[in-house]
Amino acid sequence: MKEVNYEYPLKATWECSANISNNGFLECDNQDSCIIDHHSILLRFNYTSLSKKKLGVISVNEDALSTKQYFEAGQKGIRYLNITGVKSLKDVSITCENCDISVSNQLLGFKNPDLASGPILVIAPHADDAELSAYGLYSDHASNTWIATINTGSNLQGLERQYIQNLDTDIALAEKRKGYIRSWNAMTTPLLAKVPIQQLLSLGYFNISSSSVLNTPKDIVSHPSISDISPNNFRQWNHLKLSNDTHNINSGAALIQDLIELIEHIQPSTILVTHPEIDPHNEHVASAIALHLALQKSTFIPENILFYVNHLRGIKLFPYGPEHSRTALPPWFKSSSLLDDSSCYSHALSYSKQQEKVLAFDTMHDLRSKDRLEKKLKRWINKKIKKNGYQYYGNHNYFQTHIKADEVFITISGNTFKKKIFY
Repeated sequence: MKEVNYEYPLKATWECSANISNNGFLECDNQDSCIIDHHSILLRFNYTSLSKKKLGVISVNEDALSTKQYFEAGQKGIRYLNITGVKSLKDVSITCENCDISVSNQLLGFKNPDLASGPILVIAPHADDAELSAYGLYSDHASNTWIATINTGSNLQGLERQYIQNLDTDIALAEKRKGYIRSWNAMTTPLLAKVPIQQLLSLGYFNISSSSVLNTPKDIVSHPSISDISPNNFRQWNHLKLSNDTHNINSGAALIQDLIELIEHIQPSTILVTHPEIDPHNEHVASAIALHLALQKSTFIPENILFYVNHLRGIKLFPYGPEHSRTALPPWFKSSSLLDDSSCYSHALSYSKQQEKVLAFDTMHDLRSKDRLEKKLKRWINKKIKKNGYQYYGNHNYFQTHIKADEVFITISGNTFKKKIFY
């Protein structure tokens, strides 16, 4: 059995030892010091899978599907169980299926950021990144949320991959059309959550990598197949005007300047961005680096930075388990992080909010994958014969992995992020 530990340099607001009794109840030392209200709570434990194929399932109180959390088959090591939202630690009972949990564990409490203290700025590398990571969070703070989508995400591997088959017979036209569609998705989907249109921006960049931002920020980045394309092609719906509307330059420096102007105009108390160490997508890393460089030049620094993860290297089905189950921190196997002393925030989504999130996904063209006969058959067997608990709302895996009862973020202060060098 493979032993791998989730290792995070977490700095909890409070922590205490917690044992699992013979009858499955959680017994905490110094329970009076464990603050539950307005805190995210994780149980750090040693996990052992009992199956090479079936996911481990840990249930808390077993009163609803949302209390179940799923873990890797065929592995063991340190994991985190999300028990945020319990009414009393005294009443927490834990049962396991296809796995074992250690008796002696550590309970970690993290004070939640005050999201209502000021505006929230969500930085989305592409259309759908804001929805995948934070639809529940931003819809709960819709009137105070701004969303800036950086890239058009217009590249196609071939004409057969365009959204509407046979619509375009030229790859350049097909890619430009894909950019328009994704920009439209980014500007309209948040309206379902009642985010004001005036607070949505499509920045229209393309092929901006971490190297473009760090090493050659002033160099103009060209599109590999479209000659007559620029950021302004995709900014037509923006209400807020930025200086690059005039310059119309596709470069790392232009992106950084846009972020500076956005931060100083919005003055957000909280900024959401992709985690630069865990999420490996190059344009996601570039987004975090660009924010870091913008904060170094900005006259305003947010109170909180919330990091989210939409991609994992070599892992496709995290968060694990059926739709509506719980989740916690994503896999992170390195023993250190340059973003150390980080905290954790778990944002709860009601069942109806999760259903809204399904609808938001359905409005995103990039999440409309084809349903091949073989996949249909496998899903039918899994759902009807094996009764695996999945609803299969959509064909794309994100409909299963990211429709969960929690949206979980790694957090640090804005000042800390500004001072850190993580590249």
